[in-house]
Amino acid sequence: MKPEITDISFSTALTFELVTQHGLLTLGAPIFPSLQKEAIFRTNMNTRSVLVFIQYKLSERIVGTAASLNGDWGIPYYRFPIHPKNRNKRHELLLKLEDMNNLVYYVAPEFHTKSELYESLMQKTLLTNSTFWSPKAIGSLSRAEGNTISYKSDFYYGILEPEKRKIDGAIKGEMLLSMINGKFETNQSEIYDNERLAYLGDQMLDNYLKVIHTPKEQRLINDIRKSRNQIDPRDFLSLISIFLYDCFVYVAAR
Repeated sequence: MKPEITDISFSTALTFELVTQHGLLTLGAPIFPSLQKEAIFRTNMNTRSVLVFIQYKLSERIVGTAASLNGDWGIPYYRFPIHPKNRNKRHELLLKLEDMNNLVYYVAPEFHTKSELYESLMQKTLLTNSTFWSPKAIGSLSRAEGNTISYKSDFYYGILEPEKRKIDGAIKGEMLLSMINGKFETNQSEIYDNERLAYLGDQMLDNYLKVIHTPKEQRLINDIRKSRNQIDPRDFLSLISIFLYDCFVYVAAR
């Protein structure tokens, strides 16, 4: 069953909950005008922070008895696609981003209808009804035409197809907040002033060219670098994150 919701409706709804209910700040993520003063990360804050990069995914609800994993754990279950290694290298980019001491996740809902989205938004349970996947937990992708991750709402692991590889470490609900707190408790937070944000953007551009280095991509990166001193460092980083890495950036600050 195809998702009835769109990626922008899911990302906006979950952002609203992360900001209003859990105190995260935004850096280029969808925001509402009434939240701008509270929600936008301000670089003059002399506080330590943790960055969280989230790529939003929509899932199909698999119900047919001929489903590939019916014999493994039964139906129904949810499934979202990750592009194959030879056609889209964003997964490799996310692995490099995670290697830079950032929290990086794919997130997919444990629902697929508009009514479920609205109910979760009204009940403030979007975080509870979402599952987060670390790129490192997923590991490398095959060169198959389609790599997909399947999961169930009451399981803490998924299955990567086509090789049917078990993926442990699904982060559900407020476990995401625990991962953020763990960064603070182990002194892995930083002060993200303008210089640090711009430097992180530079690193992300360098990593992008290590993964995707065609002449066309080189010209694109050169054009983005030219904007570095012309726009706010927050906009510079969020542009790179959204446009090249397909991620929204959130900030937990203390």
